[in-house]
Amino acid sequence: MLVTHSGRFHADEVFAISMVLMVEQHQITRSRDEEIIKQATIVLDVGAEYDPETLRFDHHQNSFTEERENGIPFATAGLIWRHYAKRILEKRGLKGDYEINFATQWVDDKLIADIDAVDNGMYLEDPRPSVSQIIAMMNESSDEPEKQEIAFNKAIEFTTEILNNFIKAAIKEAEVVVELESYAKTVENGILVLDKNLPFKDFITSHPEIKRVVYPRSEEQFGVYCNGQENHLPQRFRGLRDTELNEVTGLTDTIFCHKSGFMSVSLSLESALFMAKSH
Repeated sequence: MLVTHSGRFHADEVFAISMVLMVEQHQITRSRDEEIIKQATIVLDVGAEYDPETLRFDHHQNSFTEERENGIPFATAGLIWRHYAKRILEKRGLKGDYEINFATQWVDDKLIADIDAVDNGMYLEDPRPSVSQIIAMMNESSDEPEKQEIAFNKAIEFTTEILNNFIKAAIKEAEVVVELESYAKTVENGILVLDKNLPFKDFITSHPEIKRVVYPRSEEQFGVYCNGQENHLPQRFRGLRDTELNEVTGLTDTIFCHKSGFMSVSLSLESALFMAKSH
C-alpha cells in the first residue's frame, strides 16, 4: 500500500506517485491517519519522516534539511526521483552509469527541481505559470471526496504522460552524450562542426568553449546554432532571407537568419561555416 496525504493534492506527490508506479504496483491510499500510515509499504509527502531504507519520504519536518547544490530544497518529487530514477531509466533500456547519471540530472534540472522549489514556497511572488500550478488547478473545487478522488486520478494520468515525455527526451540526450563529448574535443575557434544531426542544444550549455554549432539539418540544409545570446550571429544578417541575405553575406545559397540571430540556415556546409565564423 502506498500512502500519501488526503485533501488537496500537489505536483510533488502526484509526480512522485507516477514515478513509483513506473516500476512498482501499489494500492494508493490518501490519508493522514497515523495508523494507516504505519501499515503502508511506502509513504509519500506525509508522516513527518524521511528514511529511504523504510520507504518513508516526507520533507515537511524540521529535521529534514536536504537541498541541491544550487540551494533548491528537496520535496517529495525530488526525493522519489533520486531514489527511483536508476530503476526507471534501466527499465526503459538506458545503460551505463555515466548515461544514467546524466539522464537523472537532466530530468531533475528540466522538471523535478522546479516542482520541488514551488512546493517549498520559493516562488510565492512569481506569477508565472508552471507545471505545479497546472496540477494544482486540477483539484476539485467542491469538498466532495468522490469528485476529488476522480480529479486526483486524472492528475496521476496527466503527470505520468508528462514524465514519460521528459524521460524519453532525457534518454535520447543521454544516449549520445559520450559521442558529443568526443565531438567537443574537435572545437576550433569556438565552432563545433557535426557531421550528423545530434541533440546537442542542452549539451552545449555546459560547454561555454562552444560558441556556435554547424550541423546538417537535413540532407539538403545546414544550420548554424548559437550557444547563448552573446554568440548570436551579426546584426547585419538578422531577419534576412534568400536574396537579401545572399547580398549581405556575398554567398549564393543562404536561406534564412533568425531576427534574433540565434540560428541560420544555408544549403551548403561551406556557407554555414562562413556564417558561423562571421562577426
